[in-house]
Amino acid sequence: MAFPTAVILLLAFLASALAIWPEPVTFQAGSSVLWLAHDFHISLNGQNASSPGYSHGRSERHVPALSSIHRHPSRFLVSQHRRQRMNGVNGSSSGQVYEYEILEQAIQTTTRAIQTTSFVPWKFHSRKANWEPSLDSQQAFLTEVVIHQQSPIGQTNATAFFAGDESYTMDVGTNGSAAIRSNSTMGTIRALQTLEQLFYAHSSGSAVYTPYAPLSIQDRPTWRHRGVNLDISRNPFQPSDALRTIDAMATVKLSRLHLHATDAQSWPIEIPSLPDLARLGAYQPQLVWSAAQLAEVQQYGLSKGIAVFLEIDMPGHSAAIANAYPDLIAAFNESDWSTFAAEPPTGQLKLNSSAVYEFLDTLFADLLPRVSPYTINFHNGGDEVQANAYLLDETVQSNSSVVLQPMVQKMMNHVSELSSNAGLTPIMWEEMLLEWNLTLPSAVAIKNGSSNATSDVIIQVWISSDNLNTVLEKGYRALFGDYNHWYLDCGHGTFLNPYPSGFSPSGIPYNTSGGVPTQILDPFTDYCSPFKNWRHIYVYNPLENITANLQHLIEGGEVHLWTEQIDPVDMDRKLWPRAAAAAEVLWTGPRTPGMIEGASSRLGEWRERLVLDHGVGVEVVQETWCLMEGGCNL
Repeated sequence: MAFPTAVILLLAFLASALAIWPEPVTFQAGSSVLWLAHDFHISLNGQNASSPGYSHGRSERHVPALSSIHRHPSRFLVSQHRRQRMNGVNGSSSGQVYEYEILEQAIQTTTRAIQTTSFVPWKFHSRKANWEPSLDSQQAFLTEVVIHQQSPIGQTNATAFFAGDESYTMDVGTNGSAAIRSNSTMGTIRALQTLEQLFYAHSSGSAVYTPYAPLSIQDRPTWRHRGVNLDISRNPFQPSDALRTIDAMATVKLSRLHLHATDAQSWPIEIPSLPDLARLGAYQPQLVWSAAQLAEVQQYGLSKGIAVFLEIDMPGHSAAIANAYPDLIAAFNESDWSTFAAEPPTGQLKLNSSAVYEFLDTLFADLLPRVSPYTINFHNGGDEVQANAYLLDETVQSNSSVVLQPMVQKMMNHVSELSSNAGLTPIMWEEMLLEWNLTLPSAVAIKNGSSNATSDVIIQVWISSDNLNTVLEKGYRALFGDYNHWYLDCGHGTFLNPYPSGFSPSGIPYNTSGGVPTQILDPFTDYCSPFKNWRHIYVYNPLENITANLQHLIEGGEVHLWTEQIDPVDMDRKLWPRAAAAAEVLWTGPRTPGMIEGASSRLGEWRERLVLDHGVGVEVVQETWCLMEGGCNL
């Protein structure tokens, strides 16, 4: 589409006016209004796949509200007979991804979202401005969006599906039609997620419009792995919380939901072959995620272009297993927890026990075939392994790294091979490589033929940005998001209490008479304070000090929501809008402080849309006066 010179000259001004989040790589926008036609539809290669039943009058709309997806997700997922085709019999997986059904659902969801939007953008215009188009000016209408997808649309598997090209182009003319061009289903999904953000509700409640015609966008992600790590083990969470999070993630093109599914505190996911794990390990029986519910969450993620994958942390952070299988865990629930664990309760998988390996084989044989059809990764944990716990492990009775390292190597080799054999790429925390000096299959070693592994191990860096460079230099693919920048639980204060007397009791620290002054003092801050506000998250540059020859090994990154002091009541406002700030870094690339002013307005618009149209409780981005009157700068 050709644009007149005047439109191109408006580009710098419209960079803040075109309120798309994350910001497209390149775009050109005009200022003409297109109204949504009564018969608006989205077609896929000539076939109308939009949902019926739309009318401009809000009272006449019969399309279900998007918020009902959170209450009845199966109504908006594939139908029951399609789920049976996808899952096979009795929960076993056929391993197939039906792309046409995913596209059909994405198109219908986008159509509903556009047609039923409640977002009137008054907060982004001065009180004195005459910004809203008059209903009397309804002359140009958008009737159709045509999707032109290059790749075949058929049955595939999760690996091929998530490897799809996420780039797309979009052209919106002034003649009643628009076009989306993509090379894969993933690219089409990302384009539809952008399309939804172009439209506003008229304050009369009787029309929907876009003020950006003509419009041209060329867009693609910087990194493929754009994730949120959600801890569902320390406090109770329901599958509906994950569904709501997936909805919000999709609006900002995040692509991975990492469920930290188990930890020392609880084991909330059902393992049918090991029923006591969740029956005894969850906080309450009603707080168990059934195998069917987990599959539902993963399928819903698939429909949004989001791979939902699990982390079973080991050998540390595994004390919850002892509720069902106490003989597998060393140093369980020791009162002097700080000697044996990073936080209470204590307990780690025994390192030299054949029973532990039998347990792991049973666990992975049950779990991996069920989760592998919907994702490409499995996280094997590996963080904060405390050597002192193995002083109390009768199979080891040592805290020497010389003694322990080969045992840790054997265990992590075993679980990573199980993951790889299931077609999943293992992920491990950085300590396995940098502190325990494990020899793991790397991307570079596999490429040059020096490793016979079927898959490399991706290393997740969380302690320091400096460690990212070290991991890359060793030839590993890596994920960034260290606690100094992208930990969302920081700055809320510690969850640990001082001893009432101010001194530790007898036996704490371990094998002493006690009497040590408490380390927890006013103002009771947490280890990773201060709070990471969205601006701090937005300007984090993961490429700083990373040489160009290593950057191809960066797979992407994640923001982390550890939940010692977070539950479903405050999860949304702890997660958003800060995860959205990270999403723009992951999609568009590193940001700079000079971009913050424009970002405030765009992120503010995204926030209003998510609150009004998706029912997500997003924390305020910017004061209303600042949004209306041109910013608040110092």
